[in-house]
Amino acid sequence: MNKIGTGIIGLGAIGERLINTFIKNPRTNIVGVYDVDTNRMKEISEKFDLPSVGSYEELINNDSIDMIYIAVPPKYHCEIALKVMKAGKHVLCEKPLASSIDEAKKMLSVANESRVVHGMNFPLYYGYAYNQIKKILTENTLGNLKRIELTAVFPVWPRTWQQNNWINTKEEGGFVREVFTHFVQLIQSSFGEINNLQSFVEYSDNPLESETGIVAIGELENNLKLVFNGLTGVNQKEELKLTIYGENGSVEMLNWRDLFMTLNGGEKTLVTPEAVDATYELIDAFYNAIDGKSNNLVTFEDGYHTTKIVEMLLKD
Repeated sequence: MNKIGTGIIGLGAIGERLINTFIKNPRTNIVGVYDVDTNRMKEISEKFDLPSVGSYEELINNDSIDMIYIAVPPKYHCEIALKVMKAGKHVLCEKPLASSIDEAKKMLSVANESRVVHGMNFPLYYGYAYNQIKKILTENTLGNLKRIELTAVFPVWPRTWQQNNWINTKEEGGFVREVFTHFVQLIQSSFGEINNLQSFVEYSDNPLESETGIVAIGELENNLKLVFNGLTGVNQKEELKLTIYGENGSVEMLNWRDLFMTLNGGEKTLVTPEAVDATYELIDAFYNAIDGKSNNLVTFEDGYHTTKIVEMLLKD
């Protein structure tokens, strides 16, 4: 079996999560890891018995590395990804692709020129719930579609498990970039590009902090309306809900995984889930792309179009 030499830059909560999945795949050979936080790098290196390096450039310049996974804060994605691609290595990048539309466009341009495999960590796209939504749409179960709504409520932002120095900044953080990004990618994958966006964004009194609320509306094909509604500082449990309404009923993805159907005026019923390791499916798609095999990899092309919409949402 042909092993894929892998380097990992960024060892936060999400980086660690993907290390767990990389290790499950028999084709993965993690050659080295790096993080600017040397204590964190030592912790992860010892936990997974992985070699660490003194700089991310060491990983980029290592001839035994075929691909690099970038899991650093968004404002560093562009700088590092460009170096990785110009070195001729494949790149898997965290979302959002970049912290600006211009950077995302530049990353996509270099990706196309370099002809390396480029992918995004959008695991929701590979999960059972979204696979079922695609099936429902293909079979026209809901009939003529009426509206799509994305609702997100957070008791606090940042969430308690997600504390760092950028996640609550207006420059690169906030729930629109961190959470809405996943759903914008799904929506555009199924319905095409979102147009005619009108957005109303709320912020705290601190001009450096990310948004506290948003209400926005956009249009998809056939004048299908899309509504965004997000709010923080609400005294209730976190809830994320993507709902697609049609003339025959609705389908609702709740809190990333649970899928509910309501048809012909009946009761809301849970679609029986199946166990799918979405991140494993993502990595498998990436390796298939490296091999030139058929794959459903979410690429920088998707990342660019998603970043474009997310940044437009935040233009108040």
